[in-house]
Parts: sequence; structure tokens; C-alpha cells
Amino acid sequence: FVLVPRMAVDILPQFKKSAMQILTLYPGMPAEVVEKDITSRMERWTGQSNGILKQESKSLMGVSLVTNYYQEDVTAAEAMANTSSYAMSDMYYQPPGTLPPMVQPFDPTASKPLMLLTVSSDIRNGKELYGLAYYSLRQMLSGVKGIICPAAFGGSKRRIYIYVNPAKIEALGISQTEISEAILKNTTMIPSGIAEIGNYPPKWNSYLH
Repeated sequence: FVLVPRMAVDILPQFKKSAMQILTLYPGMPAEVVEKDITSRMERWTGQSNGILKQESKSLMGVSLVTNYYQEDVTAAEAMANTSSYAMSDMYYQPPGTLPPMVQPFDPTASKPLMLLTVSSDIRNGKELYGLAYYSLRQMLSGVKGIICPAAFGGSKRRIYIYVNPAKIEALGISQTEISEAILKNTTMIPSGIAEIGNYPPKWNSYLH
């Protein structure tokens, strides 16, 4: 009899080179604009990293994904430091409203999901299910060994859409960027507590306008 205390279970061999993925989000931006204004700039900046081997990229609606592969003599720590510094430096040239890039290690042999967790309910709507999956279940799964930032798909995100009339704002000499900045400036987050309005002290835990 031959005792095998531990067997390899990976289908593909272990990936020895360092690779990093840069995920940049701009909700609502068309894929072709993401490619031109975000992805191409991120490729040029992070491509200056020492020991870069090749780059791959993908542009979707509101999502830019750039993957940098490094030479074998570049450690994962060096690759992470170089990629992060160049990615953050590129933020100055990104369109206003672009969310800060997220840099994480990438292993092409482990790109297939090991498990898909589905959340459903007969009494909760899509917004509530998405909130539970994104804010609660992701935190619970983050402690599992080997899991890096599990994604949440589906459901309904809580968003407020503002539609502007291009002809009217052009006549007023106002740009869409100025409208966005005015909304952000006048939407202030205040800690939760009790607001005394006359003899009525309501409790609130959201934005106060």
C-alpha cells in the first residue's frame, strides 16, 4: 500500500511569475469611452513598471481591467508596489468622477470560480438582496483562505439618476461636470443621531439635505 498524505488538486501547474490586475470603475461610462479615456491611460502609466513583460486589458461598460505580467525575477511585492504607485499617479489624468483603481494579485491558473453563491428570497426585493450579498456576505467570505474580493452580481443597486437637458445647460453656459460637482458639494454626509425639530425629535441615519 502507498500512503498519499496530500495530493495536488490543481488542473494547471502553479503560476510562477508575478502578475497584477488593475480594476478601475466609472459607473455608466460606455465601453468605447472607457477604452479610450481610462484603459489606454492606465496601460501607458503602469506599463512603465520595472520588469514588465506584457499587458492585457478589457474594457466594459463602466469597467476597466488591465493585467500586467512581470518577469520571473520580479517578486510579487515589487510588482504590487510598482503597479500601485503608477496606477495612483495616473488618477490625476483620469476623467473627473473616476473611482480610485483597485490593484490585486492575479493568477491566470485560478481565474475560474470555485463556487457560486446564490441569494434569493420570497420577501426581500432585489435592492435588499444586493445589499446583503455585497455588504454582509462578502465580509463573511473574506476570512476564507484563498478568497480575494468576491464579486457580487445581479440584484438592483441603489442609485439616483439625474437626467440633464443638453440644450438648456448649453444655453446657460453650464457643463455636466459643473452639475456633478454642485451635487457632490451640496450632498453632505452627517453622522446619525437625533434632530430636534420643535417638539418632535426624529431619529435619522442617512443623508440630511
